[in-house]
Amino acid sequence: MLVPLKWLREMVDYDLTPAQLSDLLTNSGLEVDGVIERYSGLNKVITAKLVEVNPHPNADRLRLATVDCGGGRTETVVCGAPNLEIGMITPLAQVGTKLGEDGQEVTKVKIRGVESKGMLCSERDLGLSDDHSGLMVLDPGLEPGLELAQALDLETQVLEISITPNRGDALSILGVARDVAALVGSELKLPPWEPTEHQPGIVGQAEIEVLDSHACPRYTGCLVKNLKIGPSPLWMRDRLMACGVRPISNVVDVTNYILLELGQPLHAFDFAELGGAKVVVRMAAEGEKFVTLDGQERTLTDQDLMICDAERAVGLAGVMGGLNSEVTEGTTTVLIESAFFDPLTIRRTSKRLGLSTEASYRFERGIDLEGCAIAGSRAALLMDQLAGGEVAAGIIDVYPSPYQAPSIPLSISRTARYLGLPLTKDKVVGQLESLGLTVSDGPDEDSIVAQPPALRTDLERPVDLTEEVARMVGYNNIPSRLPQAEIGAPARPWPQRVRAQARDVMAAQGLDEAINYSFEHPKAADRLGLDADDYRRSTVKLINPLSEEQSELRTSLLPGLLATAARNLAHRVLDVGLFEIGRVFVAQESQVLPLENFRLGVVLCGLMAPASWWAGEQPVSFSYLKGAAQYLAEALDLTGLAFDSAAEAPNYLDPAEWCRISLNGEVLGEMGRLEKRIAANFDLDRPVYVMDLDFDLLTDLAPRQKVYTRLPRFPELVRDVALVVEEALPAGEMLAQARAFSDPWLQSVEIFDVYRGKPLEKGQKSLGLRFTYRAEDRTLTEEEVTPGYQALVDELMKSFGATLRA
Repeated sequence: MLVPLKWLREMVDYDLTPAQLSDLLTNSGLEVDGVIERYSGLNKVITAKLVEVNPHPNADRLRLATVDCGGGRTETVVCGAPNLEIGMITPLAQVGTKLGEDGQEVTKVKIRGVESKGMLCSERDLGLSDDHSGLMVLDPGLEPGLELAQALDLETQVLEISITPNRGDALSILGVARDVAALVGSELKLPPWEPTEHQPGIVGQAEIEVLDSHACPRYTGCLVKNLKIGPSPLWMRDRLMACGVRPISNVVDVTNYILLELGQPLHAFDFAELGGAKVVVRMAAEGEKFVTLDGQERTLTDQDLMICDAERAVGLAGVMGGLNSEVTEGTTTVLIESAFFDPLTIRRTSKRLGLSTEASYRFERGIDLEGCAIAGSRAALLMDQLAGGEVAAGIIDVYPSPYQAPSIPLSISRTARYLGLPLTKDKVVGQLESLGLTVSDGPDEDSIVAQPPALRTDLERPVDLTEEVARMVGYNNIPSRLPQAEIGAPARPWPQRVRAQARDVMAAQGLDEAINYSFEHPKAADRLGLDADDYRRSTVKLINPLSEEQSELRTSLLPGLLATAARNLAHRVLDVGLFEIGRVFVAQESQVLPLENFRLGVVLCGLMAPASWWAGEQPVSFSYLKGAAQYLAEALDLTGLAFDSAAEAPNYLDPAEWCRISLNGEVLGEMGRLEKRIAANFDLDRPVYVMDLDFDLLTDLAPRQKVYTRLPRFPELVRDVALVVEEALPAGEMLAQARAFSDPWLQSVEIFDVYRGKPLEKGQKSLGLRFTYRAEDRTLTEEEVTPGYQALVDELMKSFGATLRA
């Protein structure tokens, strides 16, 4: 938004330099990007009076002009302009002046043998217009020697302000002046807007019909006759150019002037071109064609708002008028449109057509619903003054639902607390009233109720009023204080803590964490060989999948992990140890949402350790996978982990090398070697071991409280025994029974050796058991431990048909 300062001063008095005004506005929410200095090159252009004109001795088309430069100084200038007249006042660019965009400097030169000191200028030479038919003729009452910018009262300084999207009210000179008046405590001066009216009135000569009052809540029209189209006066042209608007003609310039001055977009229709002398506001028909002022044919939808006459469309409401009703040099009567259009409707049309105008920019952000009639009348007044028009009495105002201001409560103490400022009720009320709000007492002494004017479409909630108070105080005056808060984050939920700990534990065992997509191939269950009634076949299909290969939510982590392992092997990464803790999704009958739970998946293949000087290669085995599960359970303080293979193995696991994992009777999942045919489905050509656990169940079973035991003061006593048993006996059964033996001094039982071979018979194996004994109050003796130890060995031999290994 460009704001010429002299124009601004017409609406509000302030005693501030441009820099001070810039700081004041910036600290109140209207950020000033800079101050533009206009006509800085004209500082050496002065008013000069032509006192003598003589022919050039060496050129028929040139003449010698002697001008009075003020202060008794005269200069001779060679000039070829056709309108030289003695006594005229005209601009003189003195030697050293830089004119034009390229900054060409005026120098003292000899033209056909005669020295010329300076240059008499046309309007185009000075950048005031495109007119170069002759010298610019100034007011004959001006004194010679005045700086031209001062003599013509040109806008020399312009503020460039960045307006935030919510401040549509500030997109005008009046809007910025309103803020300045509130900030400096000055009175806001509105420009005159009541024209001299003539009969007959507009009613009976024109008609306005609004068919969609939601898209067009208000539409006003003024009629101005007997206009004479011509150029606007210099002061208006200068202000328009200062705001970046190209002057066109007096009537069109007035509509642009009001848009910049009051923020109300206007449109002037050539009344003679309006069929039936009628305006109809309606929604466009789907596919309707319309040619806008820029000559482009637009294809419309039923979401676009149109301005029509009795026969055809004449304008795209709130965006741009049409070629068929524009003001031309032959226009004598115009109907001035001043309306309020629904911001959402205008924004939708503007964005879809890629057509953004100064009008649409303002309508999209909301204009003053109550200011439509005033803006139309102000435009009619200026057309009367600048184009010699006659304003028909009255206006047509289609306004079915007048503005009802919302009531917004505000707590004074809460506002003071938010801003960190000592605020009184009187001060807050005064600040809000200075911005045009109506303020009344609230239900208690600490509260007020404010009603914003129609132009403040951004004020809807108490926090909006708090922001207005902050703006009036000045953002720079709000103290900067660090908020007082406890340093530290709340404890993470228990499931998150367990998952994080499990990730660390698995990584500590040399495994790499994989993070796969939650989507899987629709054939994943078939590739894994799941039974037809397996719950993991209840998949959730995506409505808009990334690809056919990722069109379902996963029900198991294993397909993704196996595909990742195959991808690693394909890239010659032959030793793979992967784990993933992630969600799976199982569809539920008669339920919209699937069942979600976390699972832990592990895939191992290749070597767990390469060959070294002290040991050979250590390939992945069932024991490593089992050890990983045990290590995880111990890290989570879980006891009672058991492995059994009594049930039937899942289809994807080798029945000879698998087991089910349970914890205190709760089944957690299964682990084992992948069946060869299943491995082939995933392009895996070597032994692969997998584990799949219900991690949510693991989390529920994990103890939340740590149990600490005192460090032992007395040494332990260790006894070993080797028992020969049948090969088919699971070692875990013997281990479980030994641990359950009742002996107050027995602290732990572990298997330290498994032996097969001579002198044992075929189908036998030797299990080496280590018993650890300790007392808390003394050092145990062999005599004390032996009876219990012997009783335990006898029980094991009897229960499992074992014999002592010789």
